[in-house]
Amino acid sequence: MMYSDDTIVARATPLGTAGIAVVRLSGPAALAVATRLFRPAGYASFSDVPVRFIANGLVGNDGEIIDQCLAVWFRAPHSFTGEDVVEFHLHGTMLITDRVVRLCVLHGARVATQGEFTRRAFLNGKIDLTQVEALADVLASESEQALYVAQRQLHGELRRRLDEFRERVLHLLALLELELDFVEERYQFASIEEVTGLLDELRVFVDGLLTSYNTGNRLRHGPRILLLGRPNAGKSSLFNALVGYGRALVSPVEGTTRDYLEERVAHGGVQFRLVDTAGLRHTTDLIEAEGVERASDLVATADHVFYLIDSSRTESAAEELALVDRMRNEFPHTSFVAVATKCDEQHRSVEGAISCSVHDRSTITGLLDLLAEDYTRNLSDIVALVNERQYHLLGAVRSHLSEIEYRSTSDTELLSADLRILLAPISELTGSAVGDDVLNKLFSSFCIGK
Repeated sequence: MMYSDDTIVARATPLGTAGIAVVRLSGPAALAVATRLFRPAGYASFSDVPVRFIANGLVGNDGEIIDQCLAVWFRAPHSFTGEDVVEFHLHGTMLITDRVVRLCVLHGARVATQGEFTRRAFLNGKIDLTQVEALADVLASESEQALYVAQRQLHGELRRRLDEFRERVLHLLALLELELDFVEERYQFASIEEVTGLLDELRVFVDGLLTSYNTGNRLRHGPRILLLGRPNAGKSSLFNALVGYGRALVSPVEGTTRDYLEERVAHGGVQFRLVDTAGLRHTTDLIEAEGVERASDLVATADHVFYLIDSSRTESAAEELALVDRMRNEFPHTSFVAVATKCDEQHRSVEGAISCSVHDRSTITGLLDLLAEDYTRNLSDIVALVNERQYHLLGAVRSHLSEIEYRSTSDTELLSADLRILLAPISELTGSAVGDDVLNKLFSSFCIGK
């Protein structure tokens, strides 16, 4: 259990050795605890140091010096948590940071629980729930594009748009309630045009966010790219060319790749997960057959499939292109691209496939550009990509909007009830109304110092 009148302490930087490590105190006794431990140069006491001024000094206890460091304090409510906050910027060894944390505890603080600093910031109104989730995405970002969309949400763009719609719904509700008070007089304070206009705007906004979910989810986890094709189609060679080094074994012997290999590669600000697979064919070799089965099973988990066709075997190209079309129909949510490999040999090409050669770097870059295009196009128009919790709540909003769409808007009492139902998931999205179980699950995903 956490108490808002406690003063908490934790290391705010990752574990390990570094040039600098930060230990953070937050709570009503933060300045008092720090004053007992830190002796600033040029000041009689740390409490005399101006707010937000970085002071140089010694941190220790009872005459024992632990480190020469920097310290800064922020007065409530002008801090990340909204409370008094002190930060020690120490030399980055675990021995020093652990001793400073223990001294803070000795003088009245307690070690923070996971995500407690961020939770206090939320409870004190410094950030909303969409920003909390965006902060988690910022900390977990592994690519420029994932960081970009997380930063946009961290700046509160989603919250501002949701708050705007929420206020407009509340305004309409107030007018409808007023109509109910004058039902006998048949006064109309909210026009049908105003109601339908708002609902249409909200529907377009929600549909855009729901559509962006797949892109956002892929960016956060890294889109999975599957290299598929018959034996010796050039999958392992292309895999190595895309990764940038000889990760996969390449051999003219068919069936060399038995199990699949997965590596990450960054291009165009996106972190991709590339998967090399066993060649698709019927085989009596039990191990190879297992690899072929695994390759087939991976298609359902892939975001994109490059199906490789050996351009030196043009007699089978039509059959393989037909197979690609069948897979497109079977897996409509996966992108399939036919790639003709070994096009440097007599400059062969396959109609309906992208030509590629591992000896021509521009064709390799072209494939990577093609992958990155889906994740860079129109990102500036995305208000904020959504996580799973937001996705389900937005789905509930969309479902309620559909129900309101087919009901008669001439029934004031019914429309008023519909709008009240609509407000519930919108309020939960921003954290205006959310249960402790949701908060506990969310903040437990943060590290101790966040």
